Amino acid sequence: MEITYPFAKVFVDSTNKLNLFFLHDVEHSTFQQLGDIGTGIVDFCELDFSKLQEKIKALETVEVTNANFDDMKKVYWNAADLLKEKHSYIHFFLKSDLFRNFYNADRSEGEKVSYANFLFQYYINLQAVYAEALEFCLSNEILPEYTLPERYVMFCNLHPNFTQHMLRSMYGIAPIANGRFDTSKLIAFNDPAEVDTRKVLQNIHRDSEHPVSMWQYFAIQSLEEMFYLEFMEMIKRGIRIKRCGLCDRYFVLADKRKRDYCDRIYKGKRTCKQIGAKQKFNQSVEQDSFLQEIQRTYNRMYSRYYRMDAWDGDRQTNKMTEEQFKAWTDMASKARQEYKSGKISGEELLRRISENPECSRSS
Repeated sequence: MEITYPFAKVFVDSTNKLNLFFLHDVEHSTFQQLGDIGTGIVDFCELDFSKLQEKIKALETVEVTNANFDDMKKVYWNAADLLKEKHSYIHFFLKSDLFRNFYNADRSEGEKVSYANFLFQYYINLQAVYAEALEFCLSNEILPEYTLPERYVMFCNLHPNFTQHMLRSMYGIAPIANGRFDTSKLIAFNDPAEVDTRKVLQNIHRDSEHPVSMWQYFAIQSLEEMFYLEFMEMIKRGIRIKRCGLCDRYFVLADKRKRDYCDRIYKGKRTCKQIGAKQKFNQSVEQDSFLQEIQRTYNRMYSRYYRMDAWDGDRQTNKMTEEQFKAWTDMASKARQEYKSGKISGEELLRRISENPECSRSS
């Protein structure tokens, strides 16, 4: 399959970082080193798409004409720009997909608008898929009696299409020393004519442990490919996720240090980590018991949904449908967030999940 611009070259080294070259066109590229691996997926799964959906929904009933096509196109570009400051690379891939769509000579203007609508909905659906993949396979709190390999195999049996992904890998000269990507040897430029190629190659070669500092990279052309690569690196490296004790959102456990709070801004300029440490000191054992109980209930619901006989991939024996399970988890998540923020009591938290008809059945 031919690779077309824009796309990204992704180098993975021995560190928990991703090294991305964003190739916007033949002459322009930018570099970004992202860490820790997994943060990109987790941040995507925690994004709120409501404002973006509002902008797109307003166009669904508009008839496409030659007179209004350019104005409609601007709405899609502006909707994509809502994500520019919220995610490290989703903005690049969404704009790239829109670029290839709107400049596709084989599509009519109506088809381009229709595909743009599909594209935004596809990204939202992708969020649900990877939220489930992360939680099922890599959460420290979900199904702790199963190992990571067991959970990964069960997930793939339940979602066989997930195993059909294919990534294109190539080789290129890169400043790799001792298994690590050396960003100090990169030269940022917009005009290739300004670069002394020979000097750059000599600089890269100087500290290389090989005759040629050749390294494998992945040619990534879509957000789904990027997520698949990042997710598989998480699985391979055993990188786990955990729900923040304050904001209730997932964050990446980059190392084995015990952490209960994420680094996101919670109030003002203070992070969950800064606020949560003091708040936890003031928590009582009784409050902790409420969170422990909802986690036990959550795991029971997970077991009922997946039935843990997922080795053969047969979901017909599930005691809960996907719709029932999602409705319950959405309700439980909102209740847990309200409890953590002090809006409801621990008794109210447990009452909500126990009153739910799906929770009252025997597991």
